[in-house]
Amino acid sequence: MANKKDSYDVSGVVDSVLQFGARTAIQSLGSGTGVFNTPLLEAIPQYIRAPSEKVISHGNSHIVLGRDRFASRASGYGGQGHTQASAIDMVVGRGGASPNSTINVDPNFRTDAARIYISQKADIDQYFNLASGTQGSLTARSAIGIKADGVRIIGRDGIKLVTRTEPQNSKDGSASYNGIELIACNDETDIQSIVKGENLVEALQELEARLSELSSIVLNHLKDQLQFNLKVASHTHFVNAAPAPPTVPPIPTVPAGSLISAGINATMNAAEGMIDNYKHRINTNILWKTKYLNSASSKYICSKYNKVN
Repeated sequence: MANKKDSYDVSGVVDSVLQFGARTAIQSLGSGTGVFNTPLLEAIPQYIRAPSEKVISHGNSHIVLGRDRFASRASGYGGQGHTQASAIDMVVGRGGASPNSTINVDPNFRTDAARIYISQKADIDQYFNLASGTQGSLTARSAIGIKADGVRIIGRDGIKLVTRTEPQNSKDGSASYNGIELIACNDETDIQSIVKGENLVEALQELEARLSELSSIVLNHLKDQLQFNLKVASHTHFVNAAPAPPTVPPIPTVPAGSLISAGINATMNAAEGMIDNYKHRINTNILWKTKYLNSASSKYICSKYNKVN
């Protein structure tokens, strides 16, 4: 999606600075454009610091060492006066898309541009307005929340997402037996279980074996039917010639024309069915199985790199 903000935007800078103190501000800040990472004039909302907080800030970048809160000074477990509720809030871009130097702001987990929030005690899902999923929402637990327009986690030697490393949580309670949920678009309406690849391969191999057995049954039936059709089509029987005396031996009849015609059609259909059956067996037993259920194939249904339990 295209960026809707201008590359250089001072719309939220205090009017008095732009008018009365513009020359002084620009002289102290250099050109005021920020080119080559020089200082520049831009809108920076004023953070409302709680009495217990230590704030390290530069420009619109902030590290707040304090107690749990996600909005006003009355919010969170810090606002309720809880102990064991220390927090570190690292945020850039307070005010999000519309920063304004004329306003004072509290933390805003919805609109601030990017944040890493670490809390000893938090309702982290509520703070970030996350779907509950099948695990529900954590309350009064230590938590880390990361939010930005794009989040990338890079591991040179791999990435592990691991749950329940200890039987107790940070509150000395029993840690939950929860797994990992991937919830796209914060929409929990159709959450389903992840398929385990090797189990799926085993299930499909068993299904292929059953299909092969069924194909053999059909092929044997076609062979028997073909032989039967040939016998019926060429069938003759002996009859007594009339009005010949009984002493004259019976003579064979000529095969019925309708049976010959029907027998030829049935034989051709059975032969075509046998050919189709052989094709099916080749496609299923060899091509499909080799293509999708063989770990050496580029179309193997299991991921070469990513694993789940």
